[in-house]
Amino acid sequence: MVLILRKCEKDGSSRNGFKYGQVGDTVTAPDWDPTPECGKGLHGLKQGNGDWGLLQGDDWLVIEANDEDVVDIDKNKCKFRNGKILYRGDKEGLHQYANVMATDSRPAYEWASCIGDREIMRDHITESQYAFYWANSIGDREIMRERVTDSEYAYFWARNIGDKEIMRDRITESKWAYEWVKIFGERDIMRERITESKWAFNWARKIGDKEIMRERITEPFWINEFNKLPS
Repeated sequence: MVLILRKCEKDGSSRNGFKYGQVGDTVTAPDWDPTPECGKGLHGLKQGNGDWGLLQGDDWLVIEANDEDVVDIDKNKCKFRNGKILYRGDKEGLHQYANVMATDSRPAYEWASCIGDREIMRDHITESQYAFYWANSIGDREIMRERVTDSEYAYFWARNIGDKEIMRDRITESKWAYEWVKIFGERDIMRERITESKWAFNWARKIGDKEIMRERITEPFWINEFNKLPS
């Protein structure tokens, strides 16, 4: 069995007019089709994972469904044939399900921000993006700092939070090496991290080091653009 998280209006209605009942009721899709696309089923977030922007309404619902009757749709949501309503009400009643819900980084961040259960959801944050978001808006800086490993969010962390010396060593992608120099400087360090044609061209055009960057521009389009630069 799996749990489906969704919302409905106060009268139980969903966007397409289907009405959900009360706790203990079984709901069934009137037009079930297991094809993994929207429509022809009841929709929600499997174990609370997916796009929380799709959760619209007044009442929260937790519905228990048989896993074989649940179909994932493009990682953002799922649809299911039928299920039993375990909970319907405000967000306070969702705490009882926190241990088994929102196991991916994005929904864990959304759950903590909207519902709470910070200590539980914190352990579900593994992606750099949501580790940065968490530290920036919720806290736990020392814990989340170690979970920021990719260049983009190392840059944003250094810019918005700090820890420049730590994050500098995590900048490995050309774009973010270029952006780092624009904000922080450290040209000599970041220059060696420019390996892609586009950013080698931008570096040569905006920062300098044309002779060095010339050797790193290998794509025809950027070679042509480089040759247009004034000598």
